[in-house]
Amino acid sequence: MPFPTAISKDVQSVEFYKKRSVGARLDVWPFCVLYALIVAKAALHVSNYEWSALTTASYALGGVGLLHILTLLLSEWSTRCKAAIWYFRAKSLDDADAVLIIPVKFAGKMELVGLERRTLREGLKEWEELAFDFRKQRFVYSEESNSFTKLAFPTKELFSTYMKATGHGTTAKALAAHDKYGLNAFEVPVPPFLKLLRGHLVAPFFCFQVFCVLLWMLDEYWYYSLFTLFMLVTFECTVVQQRLRNLGELRGMQTPKQHVHVYRCGKWELLSGEGLLPGDLISIGRPVGGPNSEAKVVPADCLLLDGTCIAEEAVLTGESTPTWKVPACELDPNEKLNIKQHKNHVLFSGTKILQHTPGKGARIRAYDGNCLAYVLRTGFETAQGRLMRTIMFSTENVTANSLEAGLFILFLLVFALAAAWHVLSNGLQDPERDRFKLLLNCVMIITSVIPPELPMELSMAVNASLMALAKKKVFCTEPFRIPFAGKVEVCCFDKTGTLTSDHLLLEEVVVPSESSRPNAHRVMATCHSLVHVPSGENPEEKEIIGDPLETAVLEAVEWSYGSDVARSPDGSVTATILHRHHFSSNLKRMSAVLRVADSKATGGARYEAVMKGAPEVIKKSLVSAPSDYDQLYKRYAAQGSRVIALAYREFGSEQDVSLDEIKALTRDQVEAQMTWAGFAILSCPLKPESEPALAQLRASSHQLVMITGDAPLTACYAASKVHIVTRDVLVLGHRSEEKGQVVHGPSASKGGVHEDTDADYVWVSPDEQTQVPFSRDFSNLVELASQYDLCLSGDALTYVHSLGLSPSIVPLCQVYARVSPEQKELIVKTMRGLGRTLLMCGDGTNDVGGLKAAHVGVALLSASESANRSKKDSKAKGKGGKAGKGGASGTEVASSEGTNKKPMGKGQKNLEALRARGRTITPRMEEFAKYLDSLEAEESMLKPGDASMASPFTAKATSVMPCTDIIKQGRCTLVTTVQMFKILGLLCLSTAFSLSVMYLQGVKMSDKQATLNGMLTAALFFFISQAKPCAQLSAVRPHPTIFNPYFFISLLGQFCVNLSLLMYMYHLAYKETPEEDRLKPDAEFKPNLVNSVTYMVEAMVQLSTFTVNYMGHPFNNSISENKIMFNVLKWMAIFLTVVLFNLVPGLGESFGMVVIPQHIQLQLFALGIGAFLFNYTLEHTLRVKFPAPIPKEKGYMDYYNEGRKRKAD
Repeated sequence: MPFPTAISKDVQSVEFYKKRSVGARLDVWPFCVLYALIVAKAALHVSNYEWSALTTASYALGGVGLLHILTLLLSEWSTRCKAAIWYFRAKSLDDADAVLIIPVKFAGKMELVGLERRTLREGLKEWEELAFDFRKQRFVYSEESNSFTKLAFPTKELFSTYMKATGHGTTAKALAAHDKYGLNAFEVPVPPFLKLLRGHLVAPFFCFQVFCVLLWMLDEYWYYSLFTLFMLVTFECTVVQQRLRNLGELRGMQTPKQHVHVYRCGKWELLSGEGLLPGDLISIGRPVGGPNSEAKVVPADCLLLDGTCIAEEAVLTGESTPTWKVPACELDPNEKLNIKQHKNHVLFSGTKILQHTPGKGARIRAYDGNCLAYVLRTGFETAQGRLMRTIMFSTENVTANSLEAGLFILFLLVFALAAAWHVLSNGLQDPERDRFKLLLNCVMIITSVIPPELPMELSMAVNASLMALAKKKVFCTEPFRIPFAGKVEVCCFDKTGTLTSDHLLLEEVVVPSESSRPNAHRVMATCHSLVHVPSGENPEEKEIIGDPLETAVLEAVEWSYGSDVARSPDGSVTATILHRHHFSSNLKRMSAVLRVADSKATGGARYEAVMKGAPEVIKKSLVSAPSDYDQLYKRYAAQGSRVIALAYREFGSEQDVSLDEIKALTRDQVEAQMTWAGFAILSCPLKPESEPALAQLRASSHQLVMITGDAPLTACYAASKVHIVTRDVLVLGHRSEEKGQVVHGPSASKGGVHEDTDADYVWVSPDEQTQVPFSRDFSNLVELASQYDLCLSGDALTYVHSLGLSPSIVPLCQVYARVSPEQKELIVKTMRGLGRTLLMCGDGTNDVGGLKAAHVGVALLSASESANRSKKDSKAKGKGGKAGKGGASGTEVASSEGTNKKPMGKGQKNLEALRARGRTITPRMEEFAKYLDSLEAEESMLKPGDASMASPFTAKATSVMPCTDIIKQGRCTLVTTVQMFKILGLLCLSTAFSLSVMYLQGVKMSDKQATLNGMLTAALFFFISQAKPCAQLSAVRPHPTIFNPYFFISLLGQFCVNLSLLMYMYHLAYKETPEEDRLKPDAEFKPNLVNSVTYMVEAMVQLSTFTVNYMGHPFNNSISENKIMFNVLKWMAIFLTVVLFNLVPGLGESFGMVVIPQHIQLQLFALGIGAFLFNYTLEHTLRVKFPAPIPKEKGYMDYYNEGRKRKAD
């Protein structure tokens, strides 16, 4: 029987292993054998009095020990290596006790997890479960399909099943469910500091860094070695501290589980929220006790069975609009639950209940007048748990130790190996050379090409950018994505709430005739999901909250509304909402049933149905539509307006129709035979900063794309206003959409299911004057894209993807409209798979998939409704305090003001403590206190609980302007990283040469000289990392990688110049040095002319390298604007000049130097300046000759020549 597979979109394949015993592990028995053989061999030689063999045995033991340590570390570094060393492949599933899980591309790293076998019982029934846990999800083995599938929750049952549910009827059933599903908790473990630090200290790069430090110690460079080791350990400690802080914030997202009433064993019990199980019935509602009582948080994903709720889902969606939740008893009992389609009936974990209305129709009455709900999912399978998993298990781990750094090191390694070979071959020819010192020197040469400070220097550049972005209220959870922002080629934007405002304006109501205008107004005033919730401290005061579109419409028609009753402006018409059929994204419409009482009309009150929705959908329900219906709404849509169709239907008066008959009507019956009442034309204005921000991005060589759930015509109009669309547009859509049919994949028809064909799709211009049949031919698609800007609708994308044409069509389009959250992620991943570097900007949970899939995901934060209300309350409270100030006593006024004061930050607290001690506070101390408080404020900008935490970047802003800041900072970091690579490369090549050729001639540095060089290098790298980006984005782009002609010609050219200078000055000094002062390779350091001249050359080269390779405009501020670095270079040049010409007697001697003859001084000074000028000219000439590639303005341009060639063939 073949091994089973794992069915999951995140898992590519699984492999099964069995653990070896400790003695059989490959990191134990082979080395035990080798150690025993070496010891036995050494003992044999010692017994024969061959003492020289002990030295060989010591070397052998050391070598095997190093190999043993490396093998142990390989288990830490590589999951695949751990599987090979600790385990062997299982012969059968019964034999396996571990699973190696290989995820799909862009879904993180492989993991090795245990395979668990346990016995489950329910009453007399007993069975064995075989399962494993992967990223907080449980996969259970199914013999039928021979596969591991995710643990099934009761989320796809018939609604009749849920309505008949009675909870867990016995204790045995509850215990069985507990064994199966576990606790309703999602713990985010925060490991101890030392445990996390251990993980960092065994990382490959850190182990190598420590190895290098030990080598320098063996060569007796104690100060330099200890200084380097201190920097490395301190850096790792700060990284660990940051990780602990991030994990703490993640734990803060966990909403504490409140107690809830659960119906078990035929009675209501008060249990902890952690004890909830799928299948439980719970009683939930808004807490009693006024607005100051603890808000009720939904403890798990639940299906609402009875009663209605208003829920705030900002913790999941990031959107402020509360959602109306209605009971599932209104749905067809024979229909299956689909959480995405029926989300209006589901209460999601972590959301808050703002208001509830008890139900009366359930078989089991909810406790204490609350709503009745059925628990669907618990723990990490809830909506909030899934969000936590998205954050915890990022798409990939982006770090400084990238492949690019590895390849660059391999390039440098070629030079190091050549130098080491030169030293080894020369050293072996000298029988007097110390073999240990020779071997040590060769190893040091090889390791010198991998600078120990590389990860630290790269991290410094990233951390500086992190702080700069935080000052602009942009926060980053994955810091090493910042350099990706400098490589961005394509910028994708959501529309509503991102480029355009959430606040809609009712521009016009288009009606068939003026006499029907009251009908249109009545539809707009009653067909909505607006609700009344308590406002402020006074529970009697209420405010209307809900969809901004519906709020704007209600205000515009000037009807009053409260508690399901709407009144006309003159009070003559009163419409009571009897029942709502809520909006569904699949149906694209909503409706309501009313009782309308008109004091001006005769015949008493009447029953009526009202409906609104997408014009093409409403058209199907009309008795008859005007001939210009389509032309009318499309004209407004093409102007960028949002068009809502309005319709109504009269059932008759109360005398003709009974209330029971009205209540018995199904949704389909209510929404049939409607009369058109008009179109509501709403505008969604662009945010003021959208156009300038996208103009900057376009001018700085970025492709612009819009991905939105809005209608194609509206999206294309908005795109034309922000430089995304610059030519005539063609929209690829389904022909049936014009007939009002909702199409998703296969089209439904009376004869069954109709599979779409190419003929069902057509490219259409907004005015419908141009129509081009859809063709799969790539050359035709490219030709079309060269003439028009293209828009793809969600249905067309579904069809295109089913054909496998996504990689061909997606890069050619500028706008994607009517797309689902999953399709947003598909678009981003498709472009990414084609090698594009993407930025995605959005504002809600519907964008999270795209934000995580993009290289640079930017989430815009908006305050939740409850946060807005609390802000209003605090303002009102503040005004109230001021109003009462006149009649209050001094004590009362102080108390009143104190309650409204901002809490003091750490800086201000420290100042107050110093004042209390009688210390004088200087302006400098006040500035520092303000700086500390600003850092604290920046930390609190992003509060745990926002859905946007799933995004790598989060901007505390409502506009897209932070995208330009992120790209500016990304370019700044990218060029800083590239110049760091080049500087480190030049310094490492110089070091390798010094340790090889110069070392053979006895040239060495003193410990003080090495320490000074190390400190200066670290300081200059730090100052480089503090460079600030230019204010304006440039059309010139930085090189996205170090592997380009400019980088390597510059690197090798400068190295040759520096090497020539060093060799010339060395030979000049060597001739002047007396024979007795010349040092042998293994000799201790002693000041002489050769050492002094060589050190001066290396110091000059160091300064020249930093100055020449500094990258300023058009990405960073210039070297003269980087004041600290400029001053350090200036004073260091002065210092070297003073030492060279011995202007301060004794200064050079303190650093292990001798006085240099005057003719050598002048030559060194002149040649040093000449080398600097040559390198500077070479570097800047190469920047002009080899600029970075600039992406094409439109996606089709990358394929145009290829498409034309195919067409010609």
